[in-house]
Amino acid sequence: MDVRTTFSVFMAALAIGACDAPAATIAGPELATPRNAAAAAGKIAASGTFAQTAITGLEVRAAGSNTIIEQTSVGTVDGTLSGTYQDEVRVIIHSNGTFNAHFTITCQCQMNGDAGVLELVAGDRGRITGPNTATFAGRATIIDGSGELAGLRGVLRIAGSVDLASGLSIYSYSGDLH
Repeated sequence: MDVRTTFSVFMAALAIGACDAPAATIAGPELATPRNAAAAAGKIAASGTFAQTAITGLEVRAAGSNTIIEQTSVGTVDGTLSGTYQDEVRVIIHSNGTFNAHFTITCQCQMNGDAGVLELVAGDRGRITGPNTATFAGRATIIDGSGELAGLRGVLRIAGSVDLASGLSIYSYSGDLH
């Protein structure tokens, strides 16, 4: 065999071996077990509530006929996920009373006894429905996790309301985690 043929056979053997060998053989038995209970269980139905408890930063400005609100807050999450969170929200309120919001959530969460930090991105659309109330619906996506929740992902439907007097919102979530 010439050098090129030997190299090709070697590379093919590595590729076949790497794809076919069990994870415990390649990486050791500790990596053959999923890092968290959610990953081990497959798809998990999730539901609960996020509730803002305090606004920690607020900026309001006009942009033409729109009002833009940049807000940071803290709160609690209950249900399948439980713990505390911080969020950064940008809301654009249009002159007709509709609005859209985009936000990030950093949650110090627990799920089934596992703890870690989850990063979510979310968006919603809503409408001012009364002198002190607005309602909204949208979606939040878990994009990253750490600690015992490393690898946890999911898409959650969200729906809730904002108390316009306090600026605080409460919303339910439901969906699947994996």
